[in-house]
Amino acid sequence: MGVVNRLSNIFKAKVNTAIDDIENPIELLDQKVRDMDKTLNDAKVASAQILGNVHETEKKLEKAKLESKDFDEKVKLAVKVGNDDLAKRALAKKLEADKSVQSLTTSYQEASTKAQAIKAKLRELEEEIQKTRTYRDEAAARYSNAEASKQVNEVLSNVNAGSNKINLDDIERKIEKKEALAEGLGDLQEDNTLDKEFEKLGEVSLDDELAKYKTGATPISSNSAIDPELEKYKNQ
Repeated sequence: MGVVNRLSNIFKAKVNTAIDDIENPIELLDQKVRDMDKTLNDAKVASAQILGNVHETEKKLEKAKLESKDFDEKVKLAVKVGNDDLAKRALAKKLEADKSVQSLTTSYQEASTKAQAIKAKLRELEEEIQKTRTYRDEAAARYSNAEASKQVNEVLSNVNAGSNKINLDDIERKIEKKEALAEGLGDLQEDNTLDKEFEKLGEVSLDDELAKYKTGATPISSNSAIDPELEKYKNQ
């Protein structure tokens, strides 16, 4: 039984964690605002009947007051002309109107009290909805900033991760190796140029040799290997 309970708790924890991951708090706030708006609209519809009864009762009350005043004037007129019978009938109507005034006054006061209470509740609900809307906007901004910060931190985390790090020392060594190779090739090029310059110093000038022929002088051989070969031809 204990194992079953533990497995049940683990399953519930996993489910709650999964739900938390997919829940969007801003969407929940939007739904809350929609629910509150519906509640407000339903309350206004239900309150309309009560508020309408207040106005209807107020009109009946004013009518009863006018009837009472009117019959009061008639009683006075009948008494003045000495018509007691007419005065009694008018007085009965006046008393009936006075009862209506008394009853309607009580009903109007009770209905007015209820109406004021309902209006206060509606105002409270409207204020609560407005507060929720304001909080929703603030929460949306905070949530958006948090999401953006999370993404930036994830990017920075990947950049700082060891697998993505660039070893600057290795790069520097490779660059230095390339530079050294280039310098070495440059030195070899300079050595070849120096050797060629010294070789030029030992070269025989054709102009000078031709001048010696013209003056009868023996030209300097430009190749020491030619002389032995020439002697062989002479000795044959």
